[in-house]
Amino acid sequence: MNLLRNYRLLTTVTTLVTVAVGTVIVLGATLGGWKLGLHTDDRAIIVNTALVIDTCMLTAVAAVLALLAYRAATGIPSLDIAITFNFSFPNEPVFEAASGDDDEVIGDEWRRIASYKQSWATVTLTNSSAYAAKNPGVRIQLEGLGGLGEHQGWEQVSFVTSVGTTQIQWDGGTDSIVHGQWSRTLPTLNLADVRELVPGGTALVVTIVADGITPIVKRLPVRILNADEYTVYTEERARRFELI
Repeated sequence: MNLLRNYRLLTTVTTLVTVAVGTVIVLGATLGGWKLGLHTDDRAIIVNTALVIDTCMLTAVAAVLALLAYRAATGIPSLDIAITFNFSFPNEPVFEAASGDDDEVIGDEWRRIASYKQSWATVTLTNSSAYAAKNPGVRIQLEGLGGLGEHQGWEQVSFVTSVGTTQIQWDGGTDSIVHGQWSRTLPTLNLADVRELVPGGTALVVTIVADGITPIVKRLPVRILNADEYTVYTEERARRFELI
């Protein structure tokens, strides 16, 4: 938005200045007796030269402004994502494990995330640049986790029989953009009942794409804590909130 306003101001000021300078040159050659460095007293030649200079100036300015307009329209966006679970800080997912026997290893299954408000997340895609991000997309891969349920607005892109869904994807499509200096809220994410398959090695691997940019990959470690550990975390979280 700021870039667009600056471009419009630059275009207006530059055009006015160029027209004013060109007018002064033509009037000087026509009425002021200026020779413009020419070794001749032929007024027709001098005036024609002034008109040519004026035309060349306007053409050069128009070319530069067109180049700036192209740059403003085709710049590279700067995208980032924030996945904020209830009771966790952005991109720092921490969960309490379900109580009872699920806290322990049972066969090939590990403890699972307790199903309550903590498991819901807001997903926000942010564009911090002045350039619009066209055709954006986000893919979330479960690392060391399994048992992800269906998500409205997200497409299942990878499924393992013994694990379940391992990757989901959101596509904005060609008609969808994230404006410069703007953000877009994606469909909600819910990790209720997701199982821990690799203790200490769990994460959400997030990939962000859009036209004209190199895919951005972020790894968000996931912590699943037992009741006592989660109580300690809650106290730490409260202290961090106080500092903020």
